[in-house]
Amino acid sequence: MGSGVGGTPLLELKNLEVEFTTRRKGLVGGSSQRIKAVDDVSLVVSEGETLGLVGESGCGKTSLARCVVRLLKPSGGAVYFRGTNISNLGTRDLRSVRREIQMVFQDPEASLNPRKRVGQIIATGLRLRGVGPAQVENEVRSLLNQVGLSSEHINRFPHEFSGGQRQRIGIARALAVEPTLLVLDEPVSALDVSVQAQVINLLDDLQAAKSLSYIFVAHDLSVVRHVSDRIAVMYLGKVVEVSPAEDLYDKPIHPYTSALLSAVPIPERALSQARRQKVVRGEPADPLKLPSGCRFHNRCPRMTDICTKSEPPLVSYYEGHLAACHHPLDVAPSYHVALGESRIPTSSAIVES
Repeated sequence: MGSGVGGTPLLELKNLEVEFTTRRKGLVGGSSQRIKAVDDVSLVVSEGETLGLVGESGCGKTSLARCVVRLLKPSGGAVYFRGTNISNLGTRDLRSVRREIQMVFQDPEASLNPRKRVGQIIATGLRLRGVGPAQVENEVRSLLNQVGLSSEHINRFPHEFSGGQRQRIGIARALAVEPTLLVLDEPVSALDVSVQAQVINLLDDLQAAKSLSYIFVAHDLSVVRHVSDRIAVMYLGKVVEVSPAEDLYDKPIHPYTSALLSAVPIPERALSQARRQKVVRGEPADPLKLPSGCRFHNRCPRMTDICTKSEPPLVSYYEGHLAACHHPLDVAPSYHVALGESRIPTSSAIVES
């Protein structure tokens, strides 16, 4: 999508953590436990770039996205936008930041007020931006046209539209305040495949026209590939791999990433036996009882004793391609270079089961 990789950092996440408290009911009272939904995550989004964020349900990607727009407050670490730490800003100071960072939600029906007409929904953002009453209606009609809807839709209610049209309204609402960064939380997962393509093309056109940056959250790697400049893969709150999009598909390093790619639908005749063997089995560990060492080891075909005892650091293998794995896939020892430390080359004796 965008071409801003390597440009000026727009957003930086430094050692970000998000924790939730859960309460278990018992015969006598109850006990509370802490779940770390996001654990020590550091990422950068550049001007004009699209960062894809992928992983299974419950991996923490939506919690991370909500932290970026400050719908959630980080439990630790920091969120920097244009060099300013916005993690602890109060409501008044957040107003200007939220004009620049907007979110498009997964469920377009639930995210739109059913009692308000489309014109009223979009006009709220325009008024916050300071658009005068005389110009509001024209601006609303212009935004509707920009997202592929007719200006005649201005007086309709959300329930009168299809799912794809409602998502376009959600995008228009986000654009009303003229943001710099859009956080897209699975924006096409609730839509039919043909409609998904239309919305993705729309986002591509808008990014080019308005120089937008995107964080595109999804669980479907086949969708993320077409929209992202770089992709970060999350598993149980941790980032396990970060890479330029095409590199991730051509040479995944982490076994979990390889398993996700194996699940992408392709014609059966093109599905090799080797790829079939990479499909991950089992369920993620209970977030209340995270395993020691690598959190993926109970599902990994390459697991050895070190995986159960030591958590692998996020290591640089190629330019811009990082992974956290004791036994990375198909990486020559000369590329096995740690960030600030020496690492022992991976044994070639470890193979897929």
